[in-house]
Amino acid sequence: MHPVLFVIPVPFTETKILIYSVFFSITVALVLGIYLGTRAAQQEGVDVETALNMTFFGLIGVILGARLYAFFENPTFYFNHPLRLIKLWEGSLGTYGGAIGGVLCCLAYLRLKKQSLSTYFDVYAPYAFLGIGIIRFGDFLNGTAFGRTTSLPWGVSFPKASFAYNRHLSQGLLGPEATSSMPVHPTQLYAALSCFLIFLLLLALGPRLKKSPGSRFLLGAGLYAACRMAVDFFRDDLQRQPPWNLAATQWVGIAVIGSLLTAWLYLALVRKRH
Repeated sequence: MHPVLFVIPVPFTETKILIYSVFFSITVALVLGIYLGTRAAQQEGVDVETALNMTFFGLIGVILGARLYAFFENPTFYFNHPLRLIKLWEGSLGTYGGAIGGVLCCLAYLRLKKQSLSTYFDVYAPYAFLGIGIIRFGDFLNGTAFGRTTSLPWGVSFPKASFAYNRHLSQGLLGPEATSSMPVHPTQLYAALSCFLIFLLLLALGPRLKKSPGSRFLLGAGLYAACRMAVDFFRDDLQRQPPWNLAATQWVGIAVIGSLLTAWLYLALVRKRH
């Protein structure tokens, strides 16, 4: 676990700048995603200025949505630690909240400019999932979003004082002399791998999906929601509720998949009429 990737000393002072793994991964994901998405927009003949403005408003929506989602998921923690709401470099970002907030802000901007929603969403969709995959690597380095205990050969043990270690210590699975957690599923890497596969699939199917505007974005979002639901069964940091012992993220995933299927059917009916 490496929550702090780099320590940069400030010359002639005792001050040190800490570069957190979560903040670094988010920065890399945003820069790479916006660069590749904008380049793809230029190649597709989409207006680059509109695309860049859309990403700017989308970024605002991602930050606000992620923080709001994280707050409502664990309000007691943020009431006790309100400064964590503005400490983006320490994580606690809700992926679903960020995705929904970003999509809504992009949608509002494109509607205001009377631009085609499907055109811009289809262009940027693959690179959004590439970015989410990179961010999941940051979660792995930070030790958050950890999985259940496992005896599989690829199980990962996190060091003392990590989130997984503290969880296992509180459950009596470890003694105070233990130096690392029990082996757990590397759910962060499962999530990253699924995002990278979605990214590659959307690129490969791009020419075929052009015939159905909006389908590239809907397919990617649906696959992500399904993969996220599956990965969350292996996570140990989520609170689960009856009747089916599902986590809040899984209930959100069900709602997202239902909404995407409705949108897909609507687009199919519109294409059939035309």
